[in-house]
Amino acid sequence: MKMCEVLSCSFPEWYEQFKHITYRSAIITLPRSFMEYLNTDSVVLPENSNHGLYPKSSNMVLNEDDDDPDLRDEDLLKQYEDDWSTSASTQAESKFPDFKDFDDQVTSAIKQLGGRVFPKLNWSSPKDATWISFDKTLLCTCPSDIYLLLKSSEFISHDTDQPFIKCEDFNEASSALPVEYCLVLREWHPPDPSTEFRCFVKDNQLIGICQRNSTKFYPYIKREKSLIVEDISRFFRTKISGRFPQPSYVFDVTRPRQGSTTLVDFNPFGEVTDGVLFSWDELPSLDASCDIDNKGEKVPQFRCVESEEGVKAADYANYAIPLDIQDLVAGEDPYKFMDLMKMKIQSAEGDDSSSEDESPCEQRKEKSNESGQCSSKGNFSKSAAEIDKQSDR
Repeated sequence: MKMCEVLSCSFPEWYEQFKHITYRSAIITLPRSFMEYLNTDSVVLPENSNHGLYPKSSNMVLNEDDDDPDLRDEDLLKQYEDDWSTSASTQAESKFPDFKDFDDQVTSAIKQLGGRVFPKLNWSSPKDATWISFDKTLLCTCPSDIYLLLKSSEFISHDTDQPFIKCEDFNEASSALPVEYCLVLREWHPPDPSTEFRCFVKDNQLIGICQRNSTKFYPYIKREKSLIVEDISRFFRTKISGRFPQPSYVFDVTRPRQGSTTLVDFNPFGEVTDGVLFSWDELPSLDASCDIDNKGEKVPQFRCVESEEGVKAADYANYAIPLDIQDLVAGEDPYKFMDLMKMKIQSAEGDDSSSEDESPCEQRKEKSNESGQCSSKGNFSKSAAEIDKQSDR
């Protein structure tokens, strides 16, 4: 894989050529200040980036007899917002970034695209960061939604830090990257993973198609295999083949129904792209199957999850788990495990020493409490006197 192949898959490079077969999108050049903001460690959102604070809940209908007054009290909602705002002391330590001009461009683009978008940079979307979103999707309705996803995504960090890391002609000693970074806002369409497919092209020939989401079994895909291959192959021949500048690449499509296919994205033909149900050990040498369609062309190999037993683990679930926990579970960092055991031993020793430091009287009181007897000295004496009386009788 070469740098030119990666650059050709950058969204601004191909969008104009294929805009008639993909979703409406807006491209905004990222200012240097915003690039620096993305590369900082802290997650501090710009102060005035939360335009349209509650539009995601606009489809929520409240009944007149709703029992929860908090849902109706706008002043209380504003108070909740203020409670979550950064304190004055924190503001002094972490200065709010300010991108007013860029913020205005983003807000305007969101409105032009219908008020609901999903973001990405030149190559990647922050799909590994959906865990931080309230609705666990990439749906954004205001700049702060976008900034939070971008700041929380490792995929975005890869785009900005090392987009050419797997390229054979990339000079790591070079500090400057030949990339003009852009924020891409795409018109929001509720995702249906069962209709998404990944397609592999090698030397201008469609060699493989597979379902995009390998974490679920969709029975209809297996039933409509031949129709799916036919639709996507026709789409490739008539809309894409010969128009993309590279001979080998990967593209994603959605096929919500027969005869309807929409382009989603282009990706480099290499290990930086997820092979899903294909492996990159086999893809470079993979060829289309021996079957010939009615156009006299080879039929691409098609793969899907054949049964419930064939599903894979969730792709991005681990991104919501702290790295320390992941290392402990995987056993990749023995030192963290040793530290955990030391803490456990120290905690156990602390419990033992605290019990030894207790006086016999305190220990007797605890035992009395456990057995349901009174622990105060007066009550204990009274109980003893009553017992003596009973024995005298």
